[in-house]
Amino acid sequence: MGKFELETAPPSEELLAVAKQELRETPEVRAAAVEELRKLVEAATDLCYPTDEEFLIIFLRPTKFYAESALKLMRNIAEFNKTYKETLFNLMPADVQNVFIEHNIINILTNRDQHGRRMMVVNMGETWDPKAVSEEHIFRVLYTIHKLAVLEPATQISGVVVIYDFKGMGMKHVRSMSPGGAKRLLTFIQEASPLRVKGIHFINQPMLFSMVWSLFKPFVQEKLNKRMFFHGDKLSKLHEHVHKECLPSNYGGTLPALDYGGKQWYPVAEQHLDFIKKWNSCGFK
Repeated sequence: MGKFELETAPPSEELLAVAKQELRETPEVRAAAVEELRKLVEAATDLCYPTDEEFLIIFLRPTKFYAESALKLMRNIAEFNKTYKETLFNLMPADVQNVFIEHNIINILTNRDQHGRRMMVVNMGETWDPKAVSEEHIFRVLYTIHKLAVLEPATQISGVVVIYDFKGMGMKHVRSMSPGGAKRLLTFIQEASPLRVKGIHFINQPMLFSMVWSLFKPFVQEKLNKRMFFHGDKLSKLHEHVHKECLPSNYGGTLPALDYGGKQWYPVAEQHLDFIKKWNSCGFK
C-alpha cells in the first residue's frame, strides 16, 4: 500500500465518543435511524440506493442520524448526479488516472489534523497547467476522492479540511475558471456530499484572487461561509486552525516536506472499485 491506505476499520472508542457528542450517535439511535432510513428508501419508488447498514451510515452521520434529513441528502445527491450526468456518469478512477499521476494538483495528506480530520491540498497555481487539466478534470478528481473518503468511519465522524493553495496563480488560471464550475463545486460541497467539511483554507492568494472569489461568492451559503478562512501568505493564521505539528514544512509545519502526490495515492482508488461501482449505481431509477 505504500504511504496511503484507507482507514476502513470500525471507529475507535475515542471516535465513538466524538460521534456521540457531535452526531447523537449511540447504538440505540443508530439502530433506530438505520431501520427508519431503510424503510424510507424502500418506500421511495424513484430512488435506487443500497440499504445495508454500512452504506446507510454514510448518509446518517452527516445528518446527525435524522432519517428524513438523510433521505433528503440522498435525493440531493441523485439530483446532482442527474444535473451533471455528462461529467459524472459511471465515473471510475481510470477515467481520471492521468490527472492523479501526471499532475500535482490534488494531494491527500497521509496524516490527519489535531481533530482527526482528513486533510486535502488543492494546488490552484504554479503546478496547475489549465491547458492540460481543465476545471472539469479537477472536479472529476475531487468527486472520485470523495467516494473513497466516505468509506472511512473516522472521516465520516471527524470530517475533512481543504487547503486551497494559490501560489503562482496567474490570469491563465483565472480564465480557466467559470461561474458554472464554481456553482457545481459549491452545490456539491453544500448540498450533495455526505462529507462534513469542517474548514476551507485559502493561502497564498495573489491580488487577482478577488476575480476568482467573485465567481464563488454568490453561491456560498452562510454555514460554509463561517468555515472559510483567507490567510494569504500568513501561515501562522493557518496554524491557528491546523496545528503546525500536523502540517508538512511546505506549509510552515514541523513534519517533513511533501515527497508524495497523486501517483502514490492513486493505487488506493483501484483497490476499492467494487464500492465505487456500488456508489455509481445510486440515484434516480
